[in-house]
Amino acid sequence: MRPDPATYRSIFHSLRIPAFLLSCLLILTSSPAQIPAGYYNPAAGLSGEQLQVALYNIIKGHTVVSYTPGVWNAFYATDVRADAKVFDMYSDIPGGTPSYEYDFGSDQCGSGGGGFEGSCYSREHSFPKSWFNDTSPMNTDLFHIYPVDQYVNNHHSNYPYGPVASPTWTSMNGCKVGPCSTLGYTGTVFEPRDEYKGDFARSYFYMATRYENVIATWKNFDPDGAVVLNGTSYPAFYPWYINMLVAWNNQDPVSAKEIARNDSVYKIQNNRNPYIDHPEYVAAIWSPTGPNGELTNHVTAFTALQGVPSYSAIKLTWSDATGAIVPDGYLIRGSNTGYSYIQDPIDGLPVPDSGLDKNVVSGNQAWTFTGLNPSTTCYFKIFPYTNSGTSINFKTDGTVPAAIMTTTVGISQLLPGDIAIIEMDSSDPDKFSFIALRQLNAGTVIGFTDNGFSSPTTVRTGEGSVTYTAPAVIPVGTIISWSSGMNVAGTGWNTATSGFQLSTGGDQVFAYQGTWGSGQTMIFGAQLGNTSWISTGSATSNTSYLPATLEDNITAVTFPEKNGNYNLLTTGSVNALGALMAHPANWTKSAGAMVTPNWSVMITQTTMLNQNATVQNMLVGIDEHFTIQPGIKLTVFGTMTISNGF
Repeated sequence: MRPDPATYRSIFHSLRIPAFLLSCLLILTSSPAQIPAGYYNPAAGLSGEQLQVALYNIIKGHTVVSYTPGVWNAFYATDVRADAKVFDMYSDIPGGTPSYEYDFGSDQCGSGGGGFEGSCYSREHSFPKSWFNDTSPMNTDLFHIYPVDQYVNNHHSNYPYGPVASPTWTSMNGCKVGPCSTLGYTGTVFEPRDEYKGDFARSYFYMATRYENVIATWKNFDPDGAVVLNGTSYPAFYPWYINMLVAWNNQDPVSAKEIARNDSVYKIQNNRNPYIDHPEYVAAIWSPTGPNGELTNHVTAFTALQGVPSYSAIKLTWSDATGAIVPDGYLIRGSNTGYSYIQDPIDGLPVPDSGLDKNVVSGNQAWTFTGLNPSTTCYFKIFPYTNSGTSINFKTDGTVPAAIMTTTVGISQLLPGDIAIIEMDSSDPDKFSFIALRQLNAGTVIGFTDNGFSSPTTVRTGEGSVTYTAPAVIPVGTIISWSSGMNVAGTGWNTATSGFQLSTGGDQVFAYQGTWGSGQTMIFGAQLGNTSWISTGSATSNTSYLPATLEDNITAVTFPEKNGNYNLLTTGSVNALGALMAHPANWTKSAGAMVTPNWSVMITQTTMLNQNATVQNMLVGIDEHFTIQPGIKLTVFGTMTISNGF
């Protein structure tokens, strides 16, 4: 019955492939790096500081743009996604759907913007401008300035980048602020998503190279910069920071997005980021002595703990390996079958991050796996390694540390159609009822609000809400009711917030999870007093647009009367009952107050339709049986899908 609710992002996003927004708004895919012939010839055969100086001489003296409007205007070419939206690395979720997106120009921050996440985008100096005293040409150099959400930008503040094990704040796409968990520093740092750590590391290597002639003077401009900058032209950074940046460069290789951006900035500034064109320069400059040998020891105190939330996360902690040769990083490998299914890695073959494989920078003594299945036992091993790429050297001899942990029974993360509202009554007392069309695990939270939508993607605020928290496991087919003035003790309902009341002039109830107005997940919608959802004009407290993630007569229902409830078949499959409950033709409606029916729902694989009924779509799933009795009429306005026959 339920349609797939996922909003798929384009293949460009999942592959991190951007495109350019041309003046004619034609979207083109990226092409290979446009490195001018002979551009890096002066750097051939060099390493260490000599290579850095050679690269400085190649990229210095770039064309300087203005801060306003130069940087703003450059973003249209340098940071445009394939769908013409702003490419914001602080909100983007590669392969997923971000909580918010920005349009160029109209969503640009003005004065006083950024009061909440998702409000506007700004110009982020990834290498904080206070570190170089906000002077030119560094303050407009596009190779370290990106368009990002202003609110997240404010949380980055002037902190260094670094790994965070215990965040004090987390953005909607997983950026973190908190104490640094790498060896060498314990102060506050900002950690971007794994998919963009290499981007920022290569920006920092660029800054150390492009400004090799002045970076030694920056150490004391800002205390946050002083913990990173060591007051030299080379290597410019303290060892702990070099180790982290090198590891980030290795673990997040150059993407098509970076290649395209490098070419775009080159067209504006007439210089390039050498570490995007030649990632091997990173090791040649900052690790010029060659690969390290075999590791001395494994980590100690490798432990698995329940993560947050405990039904889908497991946290691993350990103490760093010590000895004559210490690791550059760790490979954590996991299995939900057993230790014997965890293969030892092979020297010279890096293992990319995926599933239960994760590379972690040395000094970061904790990692949390998220998105795991509830009630699942996971087995983990940790392998320290030196070097990277084809020189990577794993320690697999001796006793490899191992740990095991089981996730708890999960709080249900619901999708559109997982519940259905089957009663709405605006005549005192206000009331509504919903049915669970999938099991709700204990602790599952569902919010209900009479706020509507002022557009298909914009929520209204100012009205009220009521929250249901499942006090125990709620079986499929359970009907749960709420009414104003009810005794909520022990029911799972909280007291309605001020303003939650259904108007006889028209109103709506939306079921959702998450925070209303902040990336909520819509589950179901019901509207009374209106023949249809509005499609033009301004919404009021009595009317609403249909949310983009819900579908009329499938995961939302509306009717013109003041009161109504579902009053048809109550025995059948989840698919059949869900389709019937979502269509108002199967409801009894009235202008006056109505008594809540004494529903008795039975979920079976066999559905016997013995009353005329109407649906938008109907699915007969595998192993389900759907029978229409003689003389009974089923009207399907959309699609009838039969997976296994009648």
